[in-house]
Amino acid sequence: MRKFKQRNLVAHIRKFSLESCFTALFMALCISACSDDDDAAKVVFPEKQTVNCVYGDTKELNFEANANWQLTSSATWCRFMNDGHEDYSLSGTAGKQTVTLKITDEVVAFDAPTVAHLTMMIGADKAIIADVVRDNKTRELKIYDMEGNEIQEIEVGYDDYKPFQVKANFRFAATNRPEWLEVAGNAIVGTVNEMTKGEVKVIDNPLYAKYVQNGTLTFADEDGVMSYSFPLVYKGMDPKKIKILNSNPWNWEVSLDGKTFIQTSSAGASASTTTSTYNKFIPYTVQALNDEVVPVYIQKVVEYGMVQMKIGEEDGVDWIKLEDDKKGNLRLKVNDSSEEREGYVLLLPQALYDEIKDELWENLIEMDMETYEQDIKYTYQQNNLLINFVQKEKKQEVVQAFKVTYFDSSWNTQEAICTKVTDTDIINLYPDVSDIYTMEWPSAQGGVTIDPLEGDFELEWNFKVMRNGEDITSEKICEGSDTSLNAFIEGTLTEEFHILIEKDGEIKKVLIVTPNYN
Repeated sequence: MRKFKQRNLVAHIRKFSLESCFTALFMALCISACSDDDDAAKVVFPEKQTVNCVYGDTKELNFEANANWQLTSSATWCRFMNDGHEDYSLSGTAGKQTVTLKITDEVVAFDAPTVAHLTMMIGADKAIIADVVRDNKTRELKIYDMEGNEIQEIEVGYDDYKPFQVKANFRFAATNRPEWLEVAGNAIVGTVNEMTKGEVKVIDNPLYAKYVQNGTLTFADEDGVMSYSFPLVYKGMDPKKIKILNSNPWNWEVSLDGKTFIQTSSAGASASTTTSTYNKFIPYTVQALNDEVVPVYIQKVVEYGMVQMKIGEEDGVDWIKLEDDKKGNLRLKVNDSSEEREGYVLLLPQALYDEIKDELWENLIEMDMETYEQDIKYTYQQNNLLINFVQKEKKQEVVQAFKVTYFDSSWNTQEAICTKVTDTDIINLYPDVSDIYTMEWPSAQGGVTIDPLEGDFELEWNFKVMRNGEDITSEKICEGSDTSLNAFIEGTLTEEFHILIEKDGEIKKVLIVTPNYN
């Protein structure tokens, strides 16, 4: 009986011990599980932020970590400042933190923002705690004067180019410009962040140069995405300057009746002489601001054996006239005279005239203090002299109204004789024409060349061919070219014909070509 009880006791003890072991193991597992859950709960990342910035910024990022951490940036343009150094990663301990970010311009784009992700690691875990959004690059283009001061408009030169500078953070080129603007080198092209010089002036055309002009000059990036336009300001030509175009003021003679103007000039190494003749007036084209010019008439006289200069109507110089259409076109006319006289015309821009008009004679004329002789000051002779002429009786010279040349049978050049017509019946055919000449048709090889001595064909004169009162120009006996007519007759000339030279719709001279009866 006692042995039975002992066996039951042992069995009970064994059962208790096994249950205790299972209980202890269960409790240990539960404690271990709770410990793991507590550790996992400690890894808490800061709430994700968005940091907006532009390149060049310095930004602060504030967060709180409950464990040791390490922070990295996904972009090289977003860096961490650490004791004056720039790093791409940063580490720290638990607690509240302030991290300084430096934003650079590396790989910045013009057309879209760029993003850097800031990733935090705690132990083996990681998370993005901030997106740093860098704004897209702003295109900038500015203009400057030559001292580097920013300006808002571009001044345009007249005789000389006016310089300015352009700077942009992209490659650029000048694109659109008005037709009146001339750009030095015909282009302005610039590189990134470098000062580029540009030079502009008005084109050499009176249509634009005489007047104030406004417009714009446009610059664009190489992709054509953006353009920048700046005002152009042309203030007009120098108000005290004038250009007298295509004119030589010296060596002019005017007939006493004031109807013929002749200039003789020499040119070239051989000093060949050329003669220009104008009837009734001399035309001029001038260039001055807003076409505002004032003529000053001067007469050179000899009084008491000394050369003196008289100016304007107050001194009796009222016999020279300059007609002005206020568009830069002038006509010089001279009244008739019974005696020889010498005149000058100075042409002054309105602004210059206004400046000196109160003491006009003193400003324009200088006197030789030894001889007391007077003359126009050199600067005005150089810049403002329209003409110097002598009006006098024209010498009677053997001058033909036509020059006719041809080739003889040996192909040598010969000049035909033109004789002025005195036959009243013929003169009555052309009552308003003083120059009527006649010539016999020569035995010519290849026709004749007839120069009416009137300048350029079609520009200054034209012609008509008549036979027995009928217009036969269409038969093309004569054809104009350069400064002359070429006439050709097949076979033998049997009937005379008349060549009428016309200027401004009026018959100026007539050449009657007759058969050769020899």
